[in-house]
Amino acid sequence: MDVPKALAEAAARLALEINADAILALTETGKNCSPLFEKNLVGTRGREVKVVLATPSHETYKRFSGNPHIKLIKLTARAQGRSGQAHHAMACGLREKIFLPGERLVCLAGNGFADSTDALLVMQVSENEPIMETVESDPVLAAATEISLELGKGASGGKPVGTAFVIGDSKAVLRISHQLMINPFKSYLVNITDRKQWELIKKYATFDGAFVVGNDGCVITAERYLNASIKVEIPNGLGTRHLAVAAMTSATKSRGVTVSGEDGMVRIFRSGKLVAKVDPHSGILESLREV
Repeated sequence: MDVPKALAEAAARLALEINADAILALTETGKNCSPLFEKNLVGTRGREVKVVLATPSHETYKRFSGNPHIKLIKLTARAQGRSGQAHHAMACGLREKIFLPGERLVCLAGNGFADSTDALLVMQVSENEPIMETVESDPVLAAATEISLELGKGASGGKPVGTAFVIGDSKAVLRISHQLMINPFKSYLVNITDRKQWELIKKYATFDGAFVVGNDGCVITAERYLNASIKVEIPNGLGTRHLAVAAMTSATKSRGVTVSGEDGMVRIFRSGKLVAKVDPHSGILESLREV
C-alpha cells in the first residue's frame, strides 16, 4: 500500500467531513500529496478548502508557484517532531496571512520531509502561534542560514566549507573588525537574498574571515577578521570562528551564522549566545534558548 497517497486521500475526505478551512501538507517534493491536486475540495458550506504546501525545498516551491489552486509556504528549516513541524508551518502561514486565527486545518506530517507521510493531525490556528523567530521572521538571516546549509553539506559530497556571516549593525561591526585581503565585494551590488548570486558568495566562503552583511541583505565585505574582545560563553568544542562571531553579536546588535568546517553544522548567534543550530543533512532546527 502507498501509505502517503492513502493518507492524502484520507486528508481530503476528512477535511470535507469536518468542514476544515485548509489542508496543510509538509513535503519535500510534493509527491506525497498528489491526490490533493486531483480533487475539487468544496465543503458543505460551498467554500473551497485551501491546499497549502509547506516545503524547505526551493525547487519544489518554484515548481508549484504557478499553480493557482495551491498556496505555498517556504520554510528555511524544520522544527522537531510532527506536531512541532505543523505548528511551525502554521505560524509561518499565519505571518504570511495564508491562515487566519481560528481556522481549522487537517495537517499531513511525517518523521522528516522525505515525503514519508505517516500522520494526520487536526489543528486549529491560534492567534499566538509560536514561530521560530530565530530564522523565519528575518529574511536576511533566513537567506544566510540557507546558503550556510548548502556550504555545510559540502560540494559534491565533499568536505563542509567552514565560514561565517555577520548580519546587521554593519557600521559597528566594521569598526571592530579589519580586512584580511582586498574586499572582493567593493563597488559591487551583491545581495544574499538573491539566490542567483549564491555561487559568487560560495566562492569567497572558502577564504579566511567572515562576511559582513547589511540588514538589507547587501554583502558589504568578505574576508573580514572580527576583533570584538568581549568575553562570551559558548559550548565546549566550538572553535575560534564561533567564538569570534558570538563576541561580535555581543558587542553589536548583529546576528551571526557559522558553518563548522568539521561536521557542517550551522549555528545561529544573537547577543553573544548560541540560540539555534541546524543539521545541514536533516534540515532540522534545534532552538537552544528563548530569543
